[in-house]
Amino acid sequence: MTKWWNEARGGAEHFQASRGALPEGRIRQFFYGASLPFHIAKATLADAPTRARYLRVTCIQTAFLVALAGVWAANNFQDEEVSQPKHSARAAQPLSPEARPLSPEAEARLTQATRDLQAAMEATLHPDAAKGDTPSVGEALSALTVIAIEVGTADDGTQEEAAIAAGNAAKTAAERARATTGAPPDEGAAEDPEELGEQVAAAVRARLEEEGIAVPRRPKARGLPIQSEPQKKGFNIEAPQVHEGVFFLGSWEFWVLFFTSLSAAQWVVVVLSRDYHTMISREASLATGVTPEDPQLTPRVRLNVPWMKAKLQRRWRAYVLFVLGLPVVAVVTAPVPWKEVPFTLLSSAWAFWWLSVFTSAKSDRAWVSPVSGPPWFLRGWDRAARVVPLLRWGPIGWYERLLTRKTQSVVAPIASVERQPWVFAGLALTRLVGTLPPFRCFTRPFIPVAAAHLHSLDPVQPAKDTPQPPHHAED
Repeated sequence: MTKWWNEARGGAEHFQASRGALPEGRIRQFFYGASLPFHIAKATLADAPTRARYLRVTCIQTAFLVALAGVWAANNFQDEEVSQPKHSARAAQPLSPEARPLSPEAEARLTQATRDLQAAMEATLHPDAAKGDTPSVGEALSALTVIAIEVGTADDGTQEEAAIAAGNAAKTAAERARATTGAPPDEGAAEDPEELGEQVAAAVRARLEEEGIAVPRRPKARGLPIQSEPQKKGFNIEAPQVHEGVFFLGSWEFWVLFFTSLSAAQWVVVVLSRDYHTMISREASLATGVTPEDPQLTPRVRLNVPWMKAKLQRRWRAYVLFVLGLPVVAVVTAPVPWKEVPFTLLSSAWAFWWLSVFTSAKSDRAWVSPVSGPPWFLRGWDRAARVVPLLRWGPIGWYERLLTRKTQSVVAPIASVERQPWVFAGLALTRLVGTLPPFRCFTRPFIPVAAAHLHSLDPVQPAKDTPQPPHHAED
Protein backbone atom coordinates (compact mmCIF):
# COMPACT_ATOMS: atom_id res chain seq x y z
CA MET A 1 0.00 0.00 0.00
CA THR A 2 2.85 2.38 0.83
CA LYS A 3 4.42 1.70 -2.56
CA TRP A 4 1.17 2.55 -4.37
CA TRP A 5 0.77 5.69 -2.32
CA ASN A 6 4.32 6.80 -3.12
CA GLU A 7 3.71 6.14 -6.82
CA ALA A 8 0.50 8.18 -6.81
CA ARG A 9 2.10 11.00 -4.85
CA GLY A 10 5.15 11.01 -7.11
CA GLY A 11 2.95 11.34 -10.18
CA ALA A 12 0.87 14.12 -8.64
CA GLU A 13 3.99 16.11 -7.67
CA HIS A 14 5.94 15.49 -10.88
CA PHE A 15 4.83 18.70 -12.60
CA GLN A 16 6.39 20.88 -9.92
CA ALA A 17 9.47 18.70 -9.59
CA SER A 18 10.39 18.14 -13.23
CA ARG A 19 8.75 19.87 -16.17
CA GLY A 20 9.36 18.82 -19.73
CA ALA A 21 9.25 15.04 -19.23
CA LEU A 22 6.73 12.38 -18.31
CA PRO A 23 7.21 10.44 -15.07
CA GLU A 24 8.12 6.77 -15.30
CA GLY A 25 5.55 4.11 -14.50
CA ARG A 26 1.87 3.80 -15.35
CA ILE A 27 0.58 4.81 -11.93
CA ARG A 28 2.76 7.92 -11.85
CA GLN A 29 1.67 8.86 -15.35
CA PHE A 30 -2.01 8.40 -14.53
CA PHE A 31 -1.85 10.67 -11.49
CA TYR A 32 0.33 13.13 -13.38
CA GLY A 33 -2.41 13.51 -15.99
CA ALA A 34 -5.15 13.68 -13.35
CA SER A 35 -3.38 16.41 -11.36
CA LEU A 36 -2.08 18.44 -14.30
CA PRO A 37 -5.10 20.81 -14.60
CA PHE A 38 -4.74 21.74 -10.91
CA HIS A 39 -1.02 22.50 -11.30
CA ILE A 40 -1.82 24.66 -14.32
CA ALA A 41 -4.57 26.42 -12.36
CA LYS A 42 -2.15 27.07 -9.47
CA ALA A 43 0.46 28.57 -11.78
CA THR A 44 -2.13 30.68 -13.61
CA LEU A 45 -3.90 32.03 -10.53
CA ALA A 46 -0.63 33.12 -8.93
CA ASP A 47 -1.12 36.35 -10.91
CA ALA A 48 -3.47 38.60 -8.94
CA PRO A 49 -5.35 40.23 -11.88
CA THR A 50 -5.85 36.84 -13.54
CA ARG A 51 -7.04 35.36 -10.28
CA ALA A 52 -9.55 38.17 -9.82
CA ARG A 53 -10.97 37.69 -13.33
CA TYR A 54 -11.16 33.92 -12.86
CA LEU A 55 -12.98 34.19 -9.55
CA ARG A 56 -15.36 36.79 -10.89
CA VAL A 57 -16.30 34.68 -13.92
CA THR A 58 -16.64 31.36 -12.08
CA CYS A 59 -18.53 32.84 -9.14
CA ILE A 60 -21.09 34.50 -11.42
CA GLN A 61 -21.54 31.25 -13.33
CA THR A 62 -21.93 29.28 -10.11
CA ALA A 63 -24.36 31.81 -8.65
CA PHE A 64 -26.57 31.38 -11.70
CA LEU A 65 -26.56 27.59 -11.25
CA VAL A 66 -27.28 27.90 -7.53
CA ALA A 67 -30.22 30.16 -8.37
CA LEU A 68 -31.56 27.49 -10.71
CA ALA A 69 -31.19 24.90 -7.96
CA GLY A 70 -33.07 27.21 -5.60
CA VAL A 71 -35.93 27.54 -8.06
CA TRP A 72 -36.02 23.75 -8.34
CA ALA A 73 -36.10 23.37 -4.56
CA ALA A 74 -38.89 25.92 -4.18
CA ASN A 75 -41.06 24.08 -6.71
CA ASN A 76 -40.36 20.47 -5.78
CA PHE A 77 -39.47 20.38 -2.09
CA GLN A 78 -42.64 20.62 -0.02
CA ASP A 79 -43.23 19.98 3.63
CA GLU A 80 -46.01 17.43 3.92
CA GLU A 81 -47.19 18.99 7.16
CA VAL A 82 -47.98 22.16 5.19
CA SER A 83 -49.28 20.61 1.96
CA GLN A 84 -51.62 18.14 3.68
CA PRO A 85 -54.34 18.68 6.31
CA LYS A 86 -53.19 18.38 9.88
CA HIS A 87 -54.82 15.85 12.16
CA SER A 88 -55.25 16.96 15.73
CA ALA A 89 -53.67 13.89 17.25
CA ARG A 90 -50.73 13.99 14.83
CA ALA A 91 -50.19 17.70 15.37
CA ALA A 92 -50.14 17.19 19.13
CA GLN A 93 -47.40 14.57 19.12
CA PRO A 94 -46.67 12.21 16.21
CA LEU A 95 -45.66 8.63 16.78
CA SER A 96 -41.94 8.13 16.83
CA PRO A 97 -40.09 5.03 15.63
CA GLU A 98 -37.16 6.07 17.83
CA ALA A 99 -38.93 5.75 21.21
CA ARG A 100 -36.80 4.32 24.00
CA PRO A 101 -37.53 0.58 24.54
CA LEU A 102 -39.56 -0.37 27.61
CA SER A 103 -38.68 -2.95 30.21
CA PRO A 104 -39.18 -6.66 29.30
CA GLU A 105 -42.17 -6.92 31.67
CA ALA A 106 -43.88 -3.91 30.10
CA GLU A 107 -43.16 -5.19 26.61
CA ALA A 108 -44.71 -8.58 27.49
CA ARG A 109 -47.90 -6.98 28.83
CA LEU A 110 -48.26 -4.74 25.79
CA THR A 111 -47.63 -7.69 23.46
CA GLN A 112 -50.46 -9.64 25.08
CA ALA A 113 -52.75 -6.61 24.87
CA THR A 114 -51.87 -6.27 21.18
CA ARG A 115 -52.86 -9.88 20.57
CA ASP A 116 -56.15 -9.40 22.39
CA LEU A 117 -56.94 -6.30 20.33
CA GLN A 118 -56.09 -8.13 17.10
CA ALA A 119 -58.34 -11.04 18.08
CA ALA A 120 -61.18 -8.63 18.91
CA MET A 121 -60.90 -6.92 15.53
CA GLU A 122 -60.79 -10.25 13.70
CA ALA A 123 -63.86 -11.41 15.63
CA THR A 124 -65.72 -8.25 14.65
CA LEU A 125 -64.91 -8.80 10.99
CA HIS A 126 -65.68 -12.54 11.06
CA PRO A 127 -68.13 -13.32 13.93
CA ASP A 128 -68.41 -16.97 12.89
CA ALA A 129 -64.73 -17.60 13.59
CA ALA A 130 -64.75 -15.83 16.97
CA LYS A 131 -64.06 -17.68 20.21
CA GLY A 132 -66.36 -17.38 23.20
CA ASP A 133 -63.89 -15.55 25.42
CA THR A 134 -62.80 -13.01 22.83
CA PRO A 135 -63.21 -9.42 24.19
CA SER A 136 -64.84 -6.67 22.23
CA VAL A 137 -62.78 -4.04 20.41
CA GLY A 138 -63.71 -1.41 22.98
CA GLU A 139 -62.71 -3.65 25.88
CA ALA A 140 -59.41 -4.55 24.22
CA LEU A 141 -58.61 -0.89 23.54
CA SER A 142 -59.47 0.01 27.13
CA ALA A 143 -57.24 -2.79 28.44
CA LEU A 144 -54.38 -1.62 26.23
CA THR A 145 -54.79 1.96 27.43
CA VAL A 146 -54.87 0.89 31.10
CA ILE A 147 -51.69 -1.16 30.71
CA ALA A 148 -49.92 1.76 29.02
CA ILE A 149 -51.00 4.12 31.82
CA GLU A 150 -49.76 1.69 34.45
CA VAL A 151 -46.44 1.42 32.64
CA GLY A 152 -46.19 5.19 32.36
CA THR A 153 -46.96 5.80 36.04
CA ALA A 154 -44.55 3.11 37.20
CA ASP A 155 -41.44 4.81 35.85
CA ASP A 156 -41.09 8.59 35.59
CA GLY A 157 -38.73 8.18 32.67
CA THR A 158 -41.08 6.21 30.40
CA GLN A 159 -44.34 8.16 30.26
CA GLU A 160 -43.90 9.28 26.67
CA GLU A 161 -42.42 5.94 25.68
CA ALA A 162 -45.49 4.21 27.13
CA ALA A 163 -47.84 6.41 25.09
CA ILE A 164 -45.87 5.80 21.92
CA ALA A 165 -45.64 2.08 22.59
CA ALA A 166 -49.40 1.89 23.11
CA GLY A 167 -50.05 3.72 19.86
CA ASN A 168 -47.64 1.47 17.98
CA ALA A 169 -49.28 -1.60 19.54
CA ALA A 170 -52.75 -0.49 18.40
CA LYS A 171 -51.41 0.27 14.94
CA THR A 172 -49.77 -3.16 14.72
CA ALA A 173 -52.95 -4.93 15.85
CA ALA A 174 -55.04 -3.13 13.25
CA GLU A 175 -52.55 -3.91 10.48
CA ARG A 176 -52.40 -7.60 11.40
CA ALA A 177 -56.17 -7.90 11.66
CA ARG A 178 -56.62 -6.30 8.26
CA ALA A 179 -53.97 -8.56 6.72
CA THR A 180 -55.36 -11.73 8.34
CA THR A 181 -58.98 -11.16 7.39
CA GLY A 182 -58.34 -9.45 4.08
CA ALA A 183 -60.71 -6.63 5.02
CA PRO A 184 -60.78 -3.67 2.59
CA PRO A 185 -59.62 -0.28 3.92
CA ASP A 186 -63.16 1.09 3.99
CA GLU A 187 -64.49 -1.73 6.20
CA GLY A 188 -65.94 -0.25 9.37
CA ALA A 189 -64.15 -2.45 11.87
CA ALA A 190 -60.88 -2.38 9.96
CA GLU A 191 -59.90 1.07 11.17
CA ASP A 192 -56.99 2.94 9.64
CA PRO A 193 -53.94 1.65 11.57
CA GLU A 194 -52.16 5.01 11.55
CA GLU A 195 -55.17 6.92 12.84
CA LEU A 196 -55.98 4.29 15.45
CA GLY A 197 -52.41 4.34 16.77
CA GLU A 198 -52.43 8.12 17.06
CA GLN A 199 -55.79 8.09 18.87
CA VAL A 200 -54.59 5.54 21.41
CA ALA A 201 -51.34 7.42 22.01
CA ALA A 202 -53.26 10.67 22.47
CA ALA A 203 -55.67 8.96 24.90
CA VAL A 204 -52.80 7.66 27.02
CA ARG A 205 -51.18 11.09 27.15
CA ALA A 206 -54.49 12.67 28.15
CA ARG A 207 -55.02 10.14 30.98
CA LEU A 208 -51.49 10.64 32.24
CA GLU A 209 -52.01 14.40 32.29
CA GLU A 210 -55.30 13.91 34.19
CA GLU A 211 -53.36 11.90 36.77
CA GLY A 212 -51.11 14.93 37.21
CA ILE A 213 -48.06 13.33 35.62
CA ALA A 214 -46.09 15.54 33.31
CA VAL A 215 -45.27 13.76 30.07
CA PRO A 216 -41.67 14.56 29.19
CA ARG A 217 -41.10 15.62 25.63
CA ARG A 218 -38.00 14.72 23.70
CA PRO A 219 -35.70 17.62 22.90
CA LYS A 220 -35.83 18.47 19.24
CA ALA A 221 -32.84 17.26 17.29
CA ARG A 222 -30.74 19.79 15.45
CA GLY A 223 -31.76 19.67 11.82
CA LEU A 224 -33.96 17.12 10.15
CA PRO A 225 -33.18 13.40 10.29
CA ILE A 226 -32.58 12.07 6.78
CA GLN A 227 -33.97 8.77 5.57
CA SER A 228 -34.54 7.02 2.29
CA GLU A 229 -37.71 5.16 1.42
CA PRO A 230 -37.71 1.74 -0.29
CA GLN A 231 -37.42 2.15 -4.04
CA LYS A 232 -40.61 1.29 -5.89
CA LYS A 233 -40.54 -1.01 -8.87
CA GLY A 234 -40.38 0.58 -12.28
CA PHE A 235 -39.47 4.13 -13.19
CA ASN A 236 -40.83 6.59 -10.64
CA ILE A 237 -39.81 10.21 -10.13
CA GLU A 238 -40.53 11.12 -6.52
CA ALA A 239 -39.27 14.45 -5.23
CA PRO A 240 -37.76 14.80 -1.73
CA GLN A 241 -40.17 15.82 1.01
CA VAL A 242 -40.46 16.28 4.76
CA HIS A 243 -42.84 13.93 6.52
CA GLU A 244 -43.32 14.22 10.28
CA GLY A 245 -39.96 15.87 10.80
CA VAL A 246 -38.01 13.42 8.62
CA PHE A 247 -36.38 14.41 5.33
CA PHE A 248 -36.92 11.71 2.69
CA LEU A 249 -34.42 11.77 -0.14
CA GLY A 250 -36.80 10.81 -2.92
CA SER A 251 -36.13 8.36 -5.76
CA TRP A 252 -32.83 7.94 -7.56
CA GLU A 253 -34.62 8.65 -10.84
CA PHE A 254 -35.45 12.10 -9.51
CA TRP A 255 -31.81 12.87 -8.70
CA VAL A 256 -30.67 11.61 -12.10
CA LEU A 257 -33.19 13.93 -13.73
CA PHE A 258 -32.15 16.79 -11.46
CA PHE A 259 -28.43 16.52 -12.17
CA THR A 260 -29.09 16.00 -15.87
CA SER A 261 -31.15 19.17 -15.96
CA LEU A 262 -28.55 21.07 -13.96
CA SER A 263 -25.82 19.83 -16.30
CA ALA A 264 -27.83 21.09 -19.26
CA ALA A 265 -28.23 24.46 -17.56
CA GLN A 266 -24.49 24.49 -16.84
CA TRP A 267 -23.80 23.84 -20.52
CA VAL A 268 -25.98 26.81 -21.48
CA VAL A 269 -24.09 29.01 -19.00
CA VAL A 270 -20.75 27.89 -20.45
CA VAL A 271 -21.97 28.47 -24.01
CA LEU A 272 -22.97 32.05 -23.25
CA SER A 273 -19.76 32.88 -21.38
CA ARG A 274 -17.33 30.82 -23.46
CA ASP A 275 -15.25 33.88 -24.39
CA TYR A 276 -14.22 34.31 -20.76
CA HIS A 277 -13.01 30.71 -20.57
CA THR A 278 -11.07 31.26 -23.79
CA MET A 279 -9.35 34.27 -22.21
CA ILE A 280 -8.46 32.29 -19.08
CA SER A 281 -7.10 29.40 -21.20
CA ARG A 282 -4.84 31.80 -23.08
CA GLU A 283 -3.52 33.24 -19.84
CA ALA A 284 -2.97 29.70 -18.49
CA SER A 285 -0.92 28.82 -21.58
CA LEU A 286 1.25 31.91 -21.18
CA ALA A 287 1.71 31.27 -17.45
CA THR A 288 2.90 27.68 -18.00
CA GLY A 289 5.09 28.14 -21.07
CA VAL A 290 2.82 26.67 -23.73
CA THR A 291 2.19 28.41 -27.03
CA PRO A 292 -1.38 29.74 -26.77
CA GLU A 293 -3.95 28.20 -29.07
CA ASP A 294 -6.52 30.85 -28.23
CA PRO A 295 -6.52 34.24 -29.95
CA GLN A 296 -6.46 37.53 -28.12
CA LEU A 297 -10.03 38.78 -27.79
CA THR A 298 -12.32 41.00 -25.78
CA PRO A 299 -14.65 38.60 -23.97
CA ARG A 300 -18.38 39.17 -23.90
CA VAL A 301 -21.55 37.22 -23.24
CA ARG A 302 -22.87 36.01 -26.58
CA LEU A 303 -24.47 33.07 -28.34
CA ASN A 304 -22.01 31.60 -30.83
CA VAL A 305 -24.37 29.68 -33.11
CA PRO A 306 -21.70 28.24 -35.49
CA TRP A 307 -19.71 26.95 -32.50
CA MET A 308 -22.84 25.43 -30.96
CA LYS A 309 -23.70 23.68 -34.22
CA ALA A 310 -20.19 22.27 -34.55
CA LYS A 311 -20.23 21.20 -30.90
CA LEU A 312 -23.46 19.27 -31.30
CA GLN A 313 -22.12 17.58 -34.43
CA ARG A 314 -19.02 16.48 -32.54
CA ARG A 315 -21.13 15.19 -29.66
CA TRP A 316 -23.15 13.15 -32.14
CA ARG A 317 -19.99 11.76 -33.72
CA ALA A 318 -18.69 10.69 -30.30
CA TYR A 319 -22.02 9.02 -29.55
CA VAL A 320 -21.97 7.13 -32.88
CA LEU A 321 -18.40 5.90 -32.29
CA PHE A 322 -19.38 4.64 -28.85
CA VAL A 323 -22.52 2.87 -30.09
CA LEU A 324 -20.64 1.20 -32.95
CA GLY A 325 -18.55 -0.75 -30.45
CA LEU A 326 -21.48 -2.11 -28.44
CA PRO A 327 -22.34 -4.99 -30.84
CA VAL A 328 -18.82 -6.38 -30.40
CA VAL A 329 -19.11 -6.03 -26.62
CA ALA A 330 -22.46 -7.84 -26.71
CA VAL A 331 -21.01 -10.73 -28.78
CA VAL A 332 -17.96 -11.07 -26.53
CA THR A 333 -20.02 -11.15 -23.31
CA ALA A 334 -22.91 -13.29 -24.66
CA PRO A 335 -21.50 -16.69 -23.57
CA VAL A 336 -20.42 -15.39 -20.15
CA PRO A 337 -22.66 -16.23 -17.15
CA TRP A 338 -24.17 -13.12 -15.57
CA LYS A 339 -23.33 -11.28 -18.75
CA GLU A 340 -24.87 -8.04 -17.50
CA VAL A 341 -21.85 -7.36 -15.30
CA PRO A 342 -19.11 -7.90 -17.92
CA PHE A 343 -21.20 -6.06 -20.52
CA THR A 344 -21.49 -3.06 -18.22
CA LEU A 345 -17.76 -3.12 -17.40
CA LEU A 346 -16.61 -3.47 -21.00
CA SER A 347 -19.02 -0.86 -22.34
CA SER A 348 -17.92 1.54 -19.59
CA ALA A 349 -14.26 0.93 -20.49
CA TRP A 350 -15.10 1.52 -24.17
CA ALA A 351 -16.84 4.80 -23.27
CA PHE A 352 -13.89 5.91 -21.12
CA TRP A 353 -11.51 5.16 -23.98
CA TRP A 354 -13.40 7.55 -26.24
CA LEU A 355 -13.53 10.10 -23.45
CA SER A 356 -9.73 9.93 -23.30
CA VAL A 357 -9.52 10.39 -27.08
CA PHE A 358 -11.76 13.44 -27.11
CA THR A 359 -9.98 14.85 -24.07
CA SER A 360 -6.79 14.66 -26.12
CA ALA A 361 -8.69 16.39 -28.93
CA LYS A 362 -9.33 19.43 -26.71
CA SER A 363 -5.95 20.69 -27.96
CA ASP A 364 -5.34 21.66 -31.59
CA ARG A 365 -2.09 19.71 -31.42
CA ALA A 366 -4.03 16.44 -31.34
CA TRP A 367 -5.17 16.91 -34.94
CA VAL A 368 -1.63 17.08 -36.31
CA SER A 369 -0.36 14.16 -34.24
CA PRO A 370 1.54 11.65 -36.44
CA VAL A 371 -0.39 8.50 -37.36
CA SER A 372 1.50 5.26 -37.99
CA GLY A 373 -1.45 2.92 -38.53
CA PRO A 374 -5.10 2.16 -37.82
CA PRO A 375 -6.44 2.24 -34.25
CA TRP A 376 -5.82 -0.71 -31.92
CA PHE A 377 -9.29 -2.19 -32.28
CA LEU A 378 -9.06 -2.23 -36.08
CA ARG A 379 -5.62 -3.82 -35.87
CA GLY A 380 -7.07 -6.47 -33.56
CA TRP A 381 -9.94 -7.06 -35.98
CA ASP A 382 -7.45 -7.49 -38.83
CA ARG A 383 -5.45 -10.11 -36.88
CA ALA A 384 -8.65 -11.96 -35.97
CA ALA A 385 -9.81 -11.89 -39.61
CA ARG A 386 -6.62 -13.61 -40.71
CA VAL A 387 -7.61 -16.55 -38.52
CA VAL A 388 -11.36 -16.35 -39.15
CA PRO A 389 -11.96 -15.06 -42.72
CA LEU A 390 -15.69 -14.94 -41.96
CA LEU A 391 -15.05 -11.61 -40.23
CA ARG A 392 -14.57 -9.98 -43.65
CA TRP A 393 -17.69 -11.41 -45.30
CA GLY A 394 -21.25 -10.21 -45.60
CA PRO A 395 -22.76 -8.06 -42.83
CA ILE A 396 -19.73 -8.57 -40.60
CA GLY A 397 -17.39 -7.20 -43.26
CA TRP A 398 -19.77 -4.30 -43.83
CA TYR A 399 -19.68 -3.56 -40.10
CA GLU A 400 -15.87 -3.47 -40.15
CA ARG A 401 -15.84 -1.08 -43.10
CA LEU A 402 -18.41 1.16 -41.40
CA LEU A 403 -16.32 1.30 -38.21
CA THR A 404 -13.20 2.07 -40.24
CA ARG A 405 -14.92 4.88 -42.13
CA LYS A 406 -16.40 6.48 -39.01
CA THR A 407 -13.07 6.30 -37.19
CA GLN A 408 -11.04 7.83 -40.02
CA SER A 409 -11.66 11.42 -38.92
CA VAL A 410 -10.22 10.89 -35.41
CA VAL A 411 -7.19 8.69 -36.11
CA ALA A 412 -4.76 11.47 -35.11
CA PRO A 413 -6.11 11.93 -31.55
CA ILE A 414 -6.37 8.15 -31.24
CA ALA A 415 -2.70 7.77 -32.16
CA SER A 416 -1.65 10.36 -29.57
CA VAL A 417 -3.62 8.55 -26.84
CA GLU A 418 -2.18 5.17 -27.83
CA ARG A 419 1.32 6.54 -27.31
CA GLN A 420 0.45 8.08 -23.92
CA PRO A 421 -2.61 6.18 -22.67
CA TRP A 422 -2.11 6.58 -18.93
CA VAL A 423 -1.62 10.34 -18.77
CA PHE A 424 -4.63 10.96 -21.00
CA ALA A 425 -6.68 8.51 -18.92
CA GLY A 426 -5.85 10.53 -15.80
CA LEU A 427 -6.72 13.79 -17.53
CA ALA A 428 -9.98 12.24 -18.82
CA LEU A 429 -10.93 11.23 -15.28
CA THR A 430 -10.43 14.79 -14.05
CA ARG A 431 -12.46 16.08 -16.98
CA LEU A 432 -15.24 13.58 -16.22
CA VAL A 433 -15.47 14.61 -12.58
CA GLY A 434 -15.23 18.24 -13.65
CA THR A 435 -18.40 17.97 -15.74
CA LEU A 436 -20.53 17.69 -12.59
CA PRO A 437 -22.26 20.96 -11.70
CA PRO A 438 -20.80 23.40 -10.88
CA PHE A 439 -17.24 22.05 -11.26
CA ARG A 440 -17.17 22.53 -15.01
CA CYS A 441 -17.24 26.28 -14.57
CA PHE A 442 -13.96 26.02 -12.64
CA THR A 443 -12.09 23.28 -14.52
CA ARG A 444 -13.01 23.82 -18.18
CA PRO A 445 -10.45 26.54 -19.01
CA PHE A 446 -7.52 24.36 -17.90
CA ILE A 447 -8.37 21.06 -19.67
CA PRO A 448 -7.26 22.22 -23.19
CA VAL A 449 -4.05 23.65 -21.77
CA ALA A 450 -3.33 20.39 -19.94
CA ALA A 451 -3.94 18.44 -23.15
CA ALA A 452 -1.54 20.75 -24.98
CA HIS A 453 1.09 20.10 -22.28
CA LEU A 454 0.75 16.35 -22.76
CA HIS A 455 1.00 16.65 -26.55
CA SER A 456 4.22 18.59 -26.13
CA LEU A 457 5.61 15.55 -24.25
CA ASP A 458 4.58 13.09 -26.98
CA PRO A 459 7.66 11.09 -28.05
CA VAL A 460 6.57 11.43 -31.70
CA GLN A 461 6.18 15.05 -32.75
CA PRO A 462 4.65 16.30 -36.04
CA ALA A 463 6.87 17.61 -38.79
CA LYS A 464 7.59 21.31 -38.72
CA ASP A 465 5.91 21.89 -42.09
CA THR A 466 2.67 20.17 -41.01
CA PRO A 467 -0.26 22.52 -41.70
CA GLN A 468 -2.08 23.63 -38.59
CA PRO A 469 -5.78 22.71 -38.21
CA PRO A 470 -8.46 25.36 -37.69
CA HIS A 471 -8.44 26.71 -34.17
CA HIS A 472 -10.65 24.80 -31.73
CA ALA A 473 -11.36 22.23 -34.40
CA GLU A 474 -12.69 19.92 -31.67
CA ASP A 475 -13.28 22.11 -28.61
